[in-house]
Amino acid sequence: MKNKISFPKEKDAFLRTLNKNVEDYFKIENKKKYGNMIIIKRYLILKTCIIICYLIILLSKNVFLSFALFALLGPLFIILLLNVSHDAIHGIAHSNKKINTYLKFQMDLFGANSYAWKKRHKKGHHAFPNILNKDPDLKQTVIVKIFPNANKLSFHKYQHIYVPILYSFYTINWVFVRDFKDFFTKSLIGKIPSKEFLKFFICKLLYVIIFFVIPIRYSFLSFSEVLLTNILMHIFASYFLTIALVPSHVSEKSIFPLPNNEGLMPYSWSDHQVITTSDFATKNKITTWLLGGFNHHITHHLFPSVSHIHYFELTPIVKAAIVKFELPYTHVNSLFEAYKSHYKLLKKNGSE
Repeated sequence: MKNKISFPKEKDAFLRTLNKNVEDYFKIENKKKYGNMIIIKRYLILKTCIIICYLIILLSKNVFLSFALFALLGPLFIILLLNVSHDAIHGIAHSNKKINTYLKFQMDLFGANSYAWKKRHKKGHHAFPNILNKDPDLKQTVIVKIFPNANKLSFHKYQHIYVPILYSFYTINWVFVRDFKDFFTKSLIGKIPSKEFLKFFICKLLYVIIFFVIPIRYSFLSFSEVLLTNILMHIFASYFLTIALVPSHVSEKSIFPLPNNEGLMPYSWSDHQVITTSDFATKNKITTWLLGGFNHHITHHLFPSVSHIHYFELTPIVKAAIVKFELPYTHVNSLFEAYKSHYKLLKKNGSE
C-alpha cells in the first residue's frame, strides 16, 4: 500500500447537515467547544489524588499499602490522560494555548511522550482509522491478527487467550519502547524538531527520578520493591487504557476498509469515520467521565476539535444524523459488552 490514501467526495448532505446541527447546538446553548474550567477542575482533582498517593508512598512504612497505592496510580494517570491530556493533544482542553500546552505535558510526567502521541494520533489514527499499515494506533504485528485480511499464523487461534497478557505491557511498551522507536527510527511522525529531542530526554529523566530515584531514596521500599511497584502501576494502567481504547475500533462489527490500487478508499471521509468506529455505554455518565468520552467515539472522530465534555449532549445529534442518512450506527450498551465483543473478534480472526 504505497500509494497516498485519499477519500472520495462526500456523496450526500450527511456531513454538511451534521455540522450545521452541531453548530446550532453550540449557538442555542451558548457554549464554547473548549473544555476550559471543567477540564481544569478535573485536572486539579486528579492531580491532587495522584500527589496524595505519591506522598503517602514516600511516608508510609507499610509495604502492602505502597503496593496498593502504586497500583491505584496507574488508573489515575490514565484517567488524567484521557480526560485532560487527550483533549490538550487536540488543542481543545482550554482556549488558552499556554494552559493547553501545560495540560498536554502531564502525560510526559508519566513517561509517555506527548509530541509523538500527538503526531501518531492526529496525523495517523484520526486520518486513517482502521486502515491496514496506515493507522498507527492499530498496527498489525506478527503476534496478534487484528485485521481480517492480514496473514494468519497457526498460533493466532490462541490469541484471544494470550492477548490479555500482552495488554498488561501496553504502557511499559509505550514508555520504554514505542517512544524511542518514534524518535530514533523512521516512523509515522515525520521529522522531529531538535527542541523535542531535548524535551524527550528531560521528561524521560524526570519520569525515572519521580518513580524510581525518589522512592528508592526516600521511601521505605527497597530497590526491588520499587521496581515491582512500578511494574504493578503499569499493569493496572495498561488494562485501564486498553479498556478505553480497543472496543471503539476492534470489535465484532468493526469494519476495516481497504483502498484500491490508486489509494482511493471506498467511502467518503465522514462515512469512513462512522463505519470504522463504535460507541459503547454512551448513556452512562460515570463511564463517560472515567474514559474521557472515549465511549462516544463516533462523535470524537467526526468532531475532534470539540472537547469531550460536550459528547454526552452531542452523541444523540450525531446518532440522529447517522440514522437519517441510513449509515450503520454501531453501539453496545455496556463497557462489558464492548470488551467482550473485542475478544470475540480476536477469536474469530484467529480462527479464519
